[in-house]
Amino acid sequence: MTSAMQAPPAPGRTTSKAPLPEVSPDLPPPSAPVPGAGRPRLHALDGLRFVAASAVLLYHFTGTGQDYWGGTPSTAFPNVNEVSRYGFLGVEVFFVISGFAILLTAYDRPLRGFVASRVGRLFPAYWVAIGLTVLLQAVWSGGRAPSALDTVLNLTMMQDPFGATSVQVVFWTLLVELKFYLLMGLLVAVGVTRERVIGLAVLWPLLGQLAKDSGSDLVTTLLVPDYAPYFAVGMLLYLVVRDGNDAAVWLGIGLNLLLCVRLLTRYSVHASDITGEPVRAGVCVAVFLAMAALVWCVTAGPLAHLSWRWLTTLGALTYPLYLVHSQLGYAVIDELHDVVPGRLVLVIATALSVALAWLIHRCVERPFGPRLRAAVDRGLSRRTATAPA
Repeated sequence: MTSAMQAPPAPGRTTSKAPLPEVSPDLPPPSAPVPGAGRPRLHALDGLRFVAASAVLLYHFTGTGQDYWGGTPSTAFPNVNEVSRYGFLGVEVFFVISGFAILLTAYDRPLRGFVASRVGRLFPAYWVAIGLTVLLQAVWSGGRAPSALDTVLNLTMMQDPFGATSVQVVFWTLLVELKFYLLMGLLVAVGVTRERVIGLAVLWPLLGQLAKDSGSDLVTTLLVPDYAPYFAVGMLLYLVVRDGNDAAVWLGIGLNLLLCVRLLTRYSVHASDITGEPVRAGVCVAVFLAMAALVWCVTAGPLAHLSWRWLTTLGALTYPLYLVHSQLGYAVIDELHDVVPGRLVLVIATALSVALAWLIHRCVERPFGPRLRAAVDRGLSRRTATAPA
């Protein structure tokens, strides 16, 4: 899926103006530079994005209760399933990274540039993934079978509010990202400052939860309280990178981590129903906190200056891999599990998913993402230029 991620210096806070790191934002690949040329790239964060996508892939192939294996995945892969049933946590890690990266791109950028950047990064690969899924469903009877109207509505990423079936099971996360982008767009419109970022990161999750508890469906839908704390953690971690350690920021991180722990504890029951196997709340919390700590390590900690450029290559495949793996993988598993050993089927499904992700990145995102972004930016600039004063 489809996310962005100054006051006078406070006592004890680092005020160094060293170049900030560059990172490819959220799920979409690093097909264009982030504002601020010459900054060192966070290669390890790119690699962490790929790890999160791989966890989601393994979760769908060997962790959930799908019957494409001719039985439950826990029967086909009993040892792997013990780990892969927790792969859904890759989505939560995506949201943390998105909070960091989208805020990074939002600083010192006009609203039209922010909107154009999001459109150019999200939609080309997404549209192609929809087209490929339609072709797949024409020759494979399994999986989802959305109507023609549902498929067209999927092109907007707004199919869920209209009650349309998502073409791919993972597409629901992109609407969550879009809601985060809406909040960040409002922040960009009024001006991104450290104080406003802290205020948003602290108040957004709390107000969302209050809206949910009070039964305000519209506000709850917009504020996505079940995922807001993950984005907020990433946003505040970016402030650590930008401004240095700060008590207010770390208190905000601590608050949101507590909210994340609460959400994961609740969700573990639902996750057990989905996987058909026990998903332990303690394991969910431990894994997520470890991954959140790793996000800090690769952005502000000891791994921030890791210079393995091949990690960025893997990061470039993250978004298309996330988009295409589920239906394609399920089709491969469904067609081959009776005639090919299970482990080999898993390797084939994974390899084909990665290969298709590489083709989409190489042939779609790299040539067409920047063009779409530039076209949207020109269109918004032209409208601004001709609007009455």
